[in-house]
Amino acid sequence: MIKGTNTLASDWDPSIDTNHLLQQRKPALCFLMMIHRRLKTLPLTGRLKSVLLFMAGLMSWGALSAQSMNYLPQAEIGIGLGTAHYFGDLNPEGSLSPVHYSAQAFYQRYLGSYIGVRLSGSYVHLAASDKDNKDAAYHNRGLDFANNIIELSLSGSFNFFKYAPGVQGHSFTPYVGLGIGGIYSDPYTHTDQGEKVSLRKLGTEGQLSSTPHDGQKYGALAMIFPLSVGVRQAISPKLNIFAEATYRFTTSDYLDDVSTTYAGTTAFDGANYKGSAAQAARALALQDRSLDGKARAAGWQRGNSLAKDRYMTLQIGLSFNFGTCNCPEVY
Repeated sequence: MIKGTNTLASDWDPSIDTNHLLQQRKPALCFLMMIHRRLKTLPLTGRLKSVLLFMAGLMSWGALSAQSMNYLPQAEIGIGLGTAHYFGDLNPEGSLSPVHYSAQAFYQRYLGSYIGVRLSGSYVHLAASDKDNKDAAYHNRGLDFANNIIELSLSGSFNFFKYAPGVQGHSFTPYVGLGIGGIYSDPYTHTDQGEKVSLRKLGTEGQLSSTPHDGQKYGALAMIFPLSVGVRQAISPKLNIFAEATYRFTTSDYLDDVSTTYAGTTAFDGANYKGSAAQAARALALQDRSLDGKARAAGWQRGNSLAKDRYMTLQIGLSFNFGTCNCPEVY
């Protein structure tokens, strides 16, 4: 008697690991096991019963072999950690420095061996300072910012190679992804005394002034369009490692609170500024932080409104496959 069954060892194909089948609880295999047990109770002749039992054993062996060779995850969850890089008015050359940090968590649903749909949540810390720029014009402007971006996105991904963790020759693939999402953005800076100040609420480009200005009011929310490239390697049927670069195009030019021109000092006078006197004084001090002692007049260039801000993350991470199924071969 094979442990865990009502089957005689002499009636069962010895190549079948019955306990393994029962533990896996695969529907097709369990169904075949049920047939095998039922055949033993039928009042059939010994020869006919032997033939039917042999066929049931052969079918079970074939199902087990097919499933073990075609191990495909239905979904995965993962986390990634890495760097963050900002591209905008305070990094006009597009340098990868300064380097900041990012983290993400995601759920990805597979639609086969090549296509996946991913829901991602990310935290991205961006920052830049004119003081780090060697170009005198930008250095003397003296502006800086930091921003803790909260991001949610939905994207589709495409594997260049068939990806089936646990199957020899199909455990590695490069991939690309394209999606759409939204971010929460609230740029801030620190005063000379070290106090943290939210810039969006100050209107540093005249957004809260009744005087003529080029600055545009902006909210905390913006859209993004992430483009990803990466590589994924399965180190077991359940565990993957990956490396990924994701570049985000955004609909905002105010991730850094810099976009157009200086509003001029009169924009922050009590008669023109739509805010408290304390708020107006703080906005005036932070809208022009030039280091060369030359006050920037209204209309002087402060940023470049022709290009939206962008940012990128470079991450490595782990992901875990679950809901796996032993499916027919996918081509």
